[in-house]
Amino acid sequence: METKQELIDKIVAYEWQMFASVNEGEEKANCQEDRLTFEGMRRAQFAEWAPPPAEAYLSDLENARQTGRNLVEEKYIHMMKTTEPSKYAALLERVVLPSEPAAALAKEVSDLLLEQTRALFEDYPYVSGQGRPLYSTFDYSGISVETYQLGELLTYSEKTLLALKEHILALEEKNISLARNILQGTVRFYGYASLEAAEAATKERIEKDGIQITYGCCSCDECGV
Repeated sequence: METKQELIDKIVAYEWQMFASVNEGEEKANCQEDRLTFEGMRRAQFAEWAPPPAEAYLSDLENARQTGRNLVEEKYIHMMKTTEPSKYAALLERVVLPSEPAAALAKEVSDLLLEQTRALFEDYPYVSGQGRPLYSTFDYSGISVETYQLGELLTYSEKTLLALKEHILALEEKNISLARNILQGTVRFYGYASLEAAEAATKERIEKDGIQITYGCCSCDECGV
């Protein structure tokens, strides 16, 4: 049986291959040249997943590779449904649409994580405010957490979504937020010991110098984090 670290290594390697291939043949976005940050962000996410959803998602990636699908590209196309409807319609043939049960599960999981993220915006406004806006109604100012998150979840299989939902609910029974744990891992990647330390440092930098600190790959919407 593979260790959790081995699962994460394989997942991130598959995702990087797919991410680097988005818009293949055209000029690469800056994010596509920054493997270190890409891996840091994705590892922060999957380090907080239990083995069942991680194993199921690795299977999704392996199946996608065998059938010629690029799940990262499909994620971006799903996002275009609300951000760029005309492009979405033109690119839809490149997407394998989820089944109705999978789409419903994706929305359930997204809503659970969105509520957890809303709490983070309240508890850590400076850190949270350096990323994406929360709701899809604000997509005009940058692709929102809601739109990005649902776009990714729509590429997961029903098995993966069910396992992830069960993991989120099991954590919530212990008063643990998966979204908080992932954000904690993200700021640690940037060298902070805790969310509290990152919040204090971000607040100080903004109030003193007006300098924005971005916790993510970059500001472009081609980013895989």
